[in-house]
Amino acid sequence: MTLVSGQVRVAGTGELFLAPVGTALPTAASAELGAEFDGYGFTTEDGVTLSKSVEREGIPAWQSTTPVRYLITGQELTIGCTFLQSNEDILKLWLGSGDFAADDGVAPDNGYRADVSIDPVGVQFAAVLEWKDGSIVSRLVVAKVEVTETGDVTLARQATQFPVTFGAIAPDSGDVLATWLTTDPAFAAV
Repeated sequence: MTLVSGQVRVAGTGELFLAPVGTALPTAASAELGAEFDGYGFTTEDGVTLSKSVEREGIPAWQSTTPVRYLITGQELTIGCTFLQSNEDILKLWLGSGDFAADDGVAPDNGYRADVSIDPVGVQFAAVLEWKDGSIVSRLVVAKVEVTETGDVTLARQATQFPVTFGAIAPDSGDVLATWLTTDPAFAAV
């Protein structure tokens, strides 16, 4: 592999889009997202963190001090970000609760409320993470994700931030957990 500075990429901007599970997924980085996908707005300048881990268990043998084989015992793919916008969609993700409704039936005079259940129920989504570097568009498309973790929210003289991590879940059919799409010419077939 040679040193090619033109292949250095910067995710200059992007957004996470969520839709109901079963929504038609894009098959190209430049394809228009369906109307079912909602953009979830601004995140902190740290952007989005993609994490992938594969767990392996070594099989020891009497004749060797190192494993003679590895078995894959698990895999995890996560998308983590910290949302900056305060709205119903973001708070529903972070709280793990239902819809906001007018408190006492009169809004905005008496405000809005959402109750947090003592028994949270996981909500699943189809996810498209899109990022751009100039004219290059890339997407990570996941048929099914669920909120697996939420971080602390600090209320202070600064923008309120809502950390949320989504974990990919095995699809109902097929064996593809996620698809990476890009218009990047560096990936052109040789």
